[in-house]
Amino acid sequence: MNTRTGPRWGHAVAGLVATALAVGTMGTAQAADPLVLDHGHIDAFHVAVENDELVLDLAEDVTGSHARHAPEDVLLHVKEDAWIADIPEQYPGSPAGYVLPLTQDPNLIWPGWDTNATAGSGHTDVEIDITSVNGPGEVFLYTLTGFGTVTSLLEDGGYELPGTLREETPAHTHAQWTFAEAGTYTLTAQATATNPDNGDTLTSDPATYTFTVGEQEEPAPAPDSLSIEGLADHYHTGGAVELTAVPNVATELDHYHWYTRESSSAEWEAAEGGEGDRYSGTAELDGQQVRAELLGDDHEVVAASEPVTIHVDDHDDSGGTGGKSGGSGEHSGGSGGDAGGTGAGGSTGGDTGGDSDGEAGGSGSDGGTTSGASSAAGSTGGDAEPQCFPVEEEREVPAEPSEALVLDHGHIDAFHVLTEGGDLILNLKEDVTGSHVTHSPEDVVLHVKPEALTEDIPEGYPGAPAGYLLPLTQDPNLIWPGWDTNGTAGSGYTDVEIDITSVNGPGEVFLYTTNTFGGAVPILEGGGYELPGTLREETPAHTHAQWTFAEAGTYTLTAEATATNPDNGDTLTSDPATYTFAVGDAPDGLATRGGTTTESVTVGQTADGEDCELSDDQLSGGGNLASTGSDLSPSWVIGASVALLASGGAAFVIARRRLAARA
Repeated sequence: MNTRTGPRWGHAVAGLVATALAVGTMGTAQAADPLVLDHGHIDAFHVAVENDELVLDLAEDVTGSHARHAPEDVLLHVKEDAWIADIPEQYPGSPAGYVLPLTQDPNLIWPGWDTNATAGSGHTDVEIDITSVNGPGEVFLYTLTGFGTVTSLLEDGGYELPGTLREETPAHTHAQWTFAEAGTYTLTAQATATNPDNGDTLTSDPATYTFTVGEQEEPAPAPDSLSIEGLADHYHTGGAVELTAVPNVATELDHYHWYTRESSSAEWEAAEGGEGDRYSGTAELDGQQVRAELLGDDHEVVAASEPVTIHVDDHDDSGGTGGKSGGSGEHSGGSGGDAGGTGAGGSTGGDTGGDSDGEAGGSGSDGGTTSGASSAAGSTGGDAEPQCFPVEEEREVPAEPSEALVLDHGHIDAFHVLTEGGDLILNLKEDVTGSHVTHSPEDVVLHVKPEALTEDIPEGYPGAPAGYLLPLTQDPNLIWPGWDTNGTAGSGYTDVEIDITSVNGPGEVFLYTTNTFGGAVPILEGGGYELPGTLREETPAHTHAQWTFAEAGTYTLTAEATATNPDNGDTLTSDPATYTFAVGDAPDGLATRGGTTTESVTVGQTADGEDCELSDDQLSGGGNLASTGSDLSPSWVIGASVALLASGGAAFVIARRRLAARA
């Protein structure tokens, strides 16, 4: 299931948006400017418990990482590329249709569902009831078991929607979709979550999902504004006024309304003389205003003009010049007020020197501060050794040994790659103990339970005739390990290789995917199926695959990630990581795991931020910030604070902070 959901994302298709604008279900219309998604990883039915309420929305990794939206604000576009003319007879939707495959095509949307956000709430048994489907054809939803066998996901055992999806425990699931015809489909869904311990339920609000399938003819854009043409600079009383309303884009709409009012403060009235896009009137009042509206097929206003003003001027110019001269006198008086105000900034001196005196006073104050800082720091000039101050610092220290975390079911991104602080990190992320919990791989054991043993692997599949199989589609009773490089999005280092450099264990380990209608497909860079090998994601992606372990026992895999910036060829490489898979019976005798943790320690720094040695007195308690209580005098602390701040040094968390925290 390859998901490549990088910084790029599908642009809004005008025709699709126009189609969606007409869709309204239960009084909620498609958003006026919906987000159009035409590729990438999408959890269409994202179910979460928040503040004791059940929320059904949509989450996607196209515009960001786990970006969430109201379903009504998103348009899911199934491209023409999804059309398959030769669907095999045994598959739903045969003989032809638009197919969104179980194993993701990075050029298409990959819609699934996720109920992991109910974990920990108690309400973990979730039903997603797709109550209605409206569109030009049937919609089929199903999965394929390990070797391409069609398997129902709906509660009633069928393949066609409407229907109900059920996840008895928190899960993240993808499936194969088929839309029989091109056109627009709306799906209405509602989620119910049950607490299996007491039967209590939570129910979400209904949500409407819109899919547009195939390429559709792009309609001409509708006008959204009018301009008024033909207005003269002025008219003589009784002159003819001829105006034309012009839409901002060509349109077949021809139903206009015209309005006039006597002045900008008067009420609008329907105009006499308006016919179609033309208005004919007579100039009678100076300041009269005219405006126009264009109506749609349902008599709604689709475009409107700004008012235009008719000026009537019979060329009587007396008295105009005197008024203007009076205005100039007022401006001159205003300038005098400004000049008088200029002197307000100064403590001494004339109007023009106030600001300069103020600056000088400020400089004197700064000089006093500098002198005080030097005194507080105990500076004696010359070559005196800088004073050393205690400073708190966060540092990694060895962690207490602990038992490894054993994961034997659930969604796991074993190879989780991200950029952080300019470094490339390779760790493990899981949704078993919480949501998106990360660990050092060395602190986790991935247990492949005996139930994974498959004794009838078909001859054309890696690992035949038998082995421990972790299927491409999640089995909630088994671990579902994959990989996720979405954490590199936005860093520039988005072309990621995960190099599994060694495999040690009692048998072979195979890793591969399947195509739309069954059949093994290699995903390793060399085209093979057996590890070691290299996985590559050229753009940020979230991927799952099919694993087969040939024998029971303990396997260790060593991996390292390298991320390349495709624009300049620069690379980042992670530290190596070791993964342990225990296959078969429950693992025992696990070695304790260590790792590191972060804690606050006290170190010495000068006022310039340089490392230095603390005195014995400071370490023994006189200045030891880690002790209970302190012999540091307030004057010493204040002086040190001033010195550090005056120097601009990096050591800003000083003894004063530690003392205040203990007060």
